[in-house]
This record gives sequence, structure tokens and C-alpha cells, in this order.
Amino acid sequence: MLHRTALAGCLLFIAGILAGVEIGLASTVALALVLVGFVVRSPATLRPGLVPVRLLLFVTGLFLVVQTLGRHGLDDLVGSLLGADGGALGALRAGGTGALLANALNNLPAYLAGESVLPTGDETRLLALLIGTNIGPLAAPWASLATLLWFERCRAAKVAVPVTRFVLTSTLLAVTGTLGAVGALLLVS
Repeated sequence: MLHRTALAGCLLFIAGILAGVEIGLASTVALALVLVGFVVRSPATLRPGLVPVRLLLFVTGLFLVVQTLGRHGLDDLVGSLLGADGGALGALRAGGTGALLANALNNLPAYLAGESVLPTGDETRLLALLIGTNIGPLAAPWASLATLLWFERCRAAKVAVPVTRFVLTSTLLAVTGTLGAVGALLLVS
């Protein structure tokens, strides 16, 4: 029953976003639904240790660092990596830059760093940047909050993850996935 409640919370969140509801409100309502489900059906499973406080603080700190670095030269560096080209070359550069930055920093602040220097009306390069910052971070364990959470849960469950194999396999997947998705974007745009 709890998996259905969690699914309902996720679907409610997605529906809210698609309906134009502000993301903070949509996520709060979805979270409340899931929490009520757990309080009613399985209150013993709720404990403070479920909240990844260290990771949340780390990623929040990354946002602050990226904003500060943006004012002190990061925006110029990202702008030169993205280039001014449009078309297929510009989209590929945006996807590659997104993947590179996500693996160097983390995907969430990397997208914001790229978005801040791309022109607002350049949808193709913005979407390519989004692709790069979401598929590209598969290559490094620290490159996305989702992977950090996954690694932490594996460690908590005492599941060994061979990091070298993970990085090699994930890098191949990240490169081919990013190229394929940006290629598909170019076909439909």
C-alpha cells in the first residue's frame, strides 16, 4: 500500500508541475501525501536518519559556491565553453559542456551555471544543456544528487559498489547517451 501512496505522490507532483503549479507548492503537497501515508500505515519506518542531511547541505553549498564563482570568472569560462554557435554544433557544445560541468561540480549547479550565460530564447541549446547535465553526470559518482543518494543507500545497506567499473561503464553510457539524446533533439527541432 505504501508504494501506491508514494506513486500517487510522484504523479501528483508531476501533474502539478505540468499544470504550472509552483514547484515548492507541488513538492510540499506531494511530500505531505507520502508522509501521511507512512504515518498511518508504517509510522515506525519514519526516522530522522532517512533524511540525507549531509548531502542536502553539500548540494546547497555547491549552489552558493557556483553563484560566487560565477561572479568571479566562472560565467566567462562557461560562456567560452558553450560558445556563440547555434545549430548542431552549438547544441553538441551545450550538451558536452553540461556533461563536463556536471561531472566537475554536480548536475544541479552545473545547469544553473550554463543557463545563466545562454540567451533566454535559445531553446535548443538550453535543452541540450539540460540533456548534458542530466545524462552526462552518470560518469562520476559525485556528479548528481541522485547518484550520491544511491551510493549512500548502497553503503548503508552494506552493498559494495566497484567504483572503477562503475566509472568506466558509466562514462561510456554518459557519452553515448548524451550524444544520442542531443542528436534526437536536433532531429525534432
